[in-house]
Amino acid sequence: MPDTEPALPDGGPSADETTSPDPGARWGGVRGRPRLLAAAAVGVLTSAVYVLFSARQWARVESPSWDLGIFTQLLRAYAELRSPVVPIKGEGFMLLGDHFHPLLALLAPFYAVAPSGLTLLVLQNLLIGISAAVLTGCAVRHLGLGAGSLIGLAYGLSWGLQSAVASQFHEIALALPFLTASCAALVRRDHRAAVLWALPLLGIKEDLGLTVAMVGVVAALRGSRRLGLMTVGGGVGAFVLVTQVVLPALNPDGVWDYADDSIVATLLADPGAAVGTLFTGAGAKASLVVMVFLPTAFLALRSPLALITLPTFAWRLSSDVPFHWSTDWHYSAILMPVVLCATVDALLVLQWRRYAAAIGAGLLALAVAITTQFPLWRLTDAGYYRDSADVAGAEQVLAAIPDGASVATDITLMAYLAPRSTVYWVGNVSAAVGPDPVDYVVVHTGSGVYGQDPPQDVVAYATAKFPGSVFTEVLDADGFLVAERVG
Repeated sequence: MPDTEPALPDGGPSADETTSPDPGARWGGVRGRPRLLAAAAVGVLTSAVYVLFSARQWARVESPSWDLGIFTQLLRAYAELRSPVVPIKGEGFMLLGDHFHPLLALLAPFYAVAPSGLTLLVLQNLLIGISAAVLTGCAVRHLGLGAGSLIGLAYGLSWGLQSAVASQFHEIALALPFLTASCAALVRRDHRAAVLWALPLLGIKEDLGLTVAMVGVVAALRGSRRLGLMTVGGGVGAFVLVTQVVLPALNPDGVWDYADDSIVATLLADPGAAVGTLFTGAGAKASLVVMVFLPTAFLALRSPLALITLPTFAWRLSSDVPFHWSTDWHYSAILMPVVLCATVDALLVLQWRRYAAAIGAGLLALAVAITTQFPLWRLTDAGYYRDSADVAGAEQVLAAIPDGASVATDITLMAYLAPRSTVYWVGNVSAAVGPDPVDYVVVHTGSGVYGQDPPQDVVAYATAKFPGSVFTEVLDADGFLVAERVG
C-alpha cells in the first residue's frame, strides 16, 4: 500500500479529503460493536488503574508540586463564575497569563459537583482513559481486535502517561483525547476530521498551536495540500498571537513568562551561548528522544505522524531547564498518543497486518517492562496501600483551619485547603508584596521545599513573613507546624 494518497491535478483537494479512504478497511479491520467494546474495555481499565494510583497518592498526602493546588484554585474560580485569578501564583495573578488554557473551564461543572483536588486527579485519569479508548478503537479498526487491543493497552501503560499522573493534574490532560482523535483521523486519511479534532488544542496550551501546524504538515504531505497549508498557517499564527499578544496582555508582568526557557530567546543576542545551551545535557536529551520512541520499538519513525512530535521536542530540547529533558513530570504525555498512532499507521504503510498481533503483544510486554521503572509499579508495593507518616499530622492541620480562612502554606496541603480557603504559597508572600496578613501559616518540615534547614519555629517564621502581626502556635504534630494570627 502506498505511503501517500496522490493529489488531484492543479493543487485541488485530494481524494482523501472527500471520500476518506480507510486503509484498514482493505485489510478486514474490525468495526461495529466489537470495536466499541474493545475500546471501552481498554479505556475503562486504563482509567481504573490510574484512579487507583491517584486515590492512594491523595490519601497518602503526597504532593510532588504546587500545580494541583494552582489548578484547584482555577477550577474553583470557574465553578464560582469568577475570573481565573490564582493567589498561589501571586496576589491577583490571572492564570490565563501564565499558560493559555481557557478550555479548562469545561471541567468546572464537575468540580462544582465535587469540589476537591481529588476531583481533578480523577478527571485527568478519565481523560486519559478516553484517549486510550480512542486509540484502541483506531488500532482495532485497522489491525484487528487482538492486535488493536494490545496496542491500546500498551498506550495506556506508556511511561509518559504514568509520569503525568504521578505529577498530578496539568492542563495537558484535556489535550489527550483531542490529539488522539486527530491522529486517529490521520491514520484513516480523513484529513478534514484530523484538523477539526486538532483545533481545540489551541485553547489548551499555547505551544500546541505548533502541534496543530504539524497536523497540517502531515495532511499536506499526504495530498491534502490546501487544507494542510491552511492548518499550518493557522497553527503558527495562533502560536504567535497567543505568545506575543494574549499572554503578555493577561500576565501581571506584561510578558510571556516562558519565553526565556528556550535558546530562541538568546539566539540573536548571544548565538554562542544559545548553541551551548542546545548541547547542554546532550546525554539526557538523547535519552529522552530514545525513550519516547522505545515503547513503539521505533516503528513510529516509519510514519509521517512522527513529525507531530517535533514541536514538543523542539521546545524541550532547546530549553535550559533540566526538568524539560527528563522522563519525569507531565511533559511527555502529549507525545504518547502521537507515537502509538504513528505505530498503527506504520504497520499499514509497511503492510505488516499479519504480524500486528505479535507486534502488539511485544509492545505491551515492553510497556510492562518499562513500567517497573516508573510510577505505576508502586501499585505492586503493599506499603502503598498503607497511610504515610504524614497523614495523621495533615489531618490535624485540616481540622485546625476553619472554612473561609486565608492560609500561607508550602506545597503539601495546598490542594487540600484550596477548595475551602484562600491559599497562598509561603514562597511568594510577605507584608512587603502582599497579601494582607493571613489568618494561618502552615509549615511542613518534611515537604522538601525548605532545603536542609526547614523552619522549626513557626511563630518566628510567620512573623518574619508578616512583620507587625502577632502569631501564636496552635499545632505541632508530626512535622506539621501551624501558627494563627491573633493580632
